[in-house]
Amino acid sequence: MKYTKALVLTLATSLAGLANAGGTQSWSNVSDVLAIGLPLVAAGKALTSGDNEGVKELTYSLGTTLVAAETLKALIHEKRPDGSGNDSFPSGHTAIAFAAARFMDKRYAPEAYPFLYAAAGLTALARVKADKHFTKDVLAGAGLGYASAEYFTRPLSGGALSLMPAKSGFAVLWQKPLF
Repeated sequence: MKYTKALVLTLATSLAGLANAGGTQSWSNVSDVLAIGLPLVAAGKALTSGDNEGVKELTYSLGTTLVAAETLKALIHEKRPDGSGNDSFPSGHTAIAFAAARFMDKRYAPEAYPFLYAAAGLTALARVKADKHFTKDVLAGAGLGYASAEYFTRPLSGGALSLMPAKSGFAVLWQKPLF
């Protein structure tokens, strides 16, 4: 885990420094690298751990996030701040970054990956600084990616807590695989 953390933090810090010096195109490059890099880090962790169920959950999380973001873009037609298109809402880059961060944090919680949220947050900041999205676009993208991974991802160890409708309200259920 310490190598993953060091890699992501070094990459994010370096990219942010370069972007500050280079303007909107550099910020756009930062967001591209992070939106690709974070899912690759998550996939690499699942694959190197032999976690086939995790690979499947990550695929569902990222796939659902991408389809939902693109569908919303097609339905809403929000103009981008730089005028380059009408597909600003929600931010797909941010959605993918937050889906990957939430997957890693929830699936491998004992190893604690909160630093990935900082990298996902940098993705959101970079989209706004690159003049590709408004703040509301990246907030919606972050929520979309987080919710998708939250829904599809189960912790590797520990139990799952859920609410079920019952005759007189709700029942709280906790389940854990026996083997």
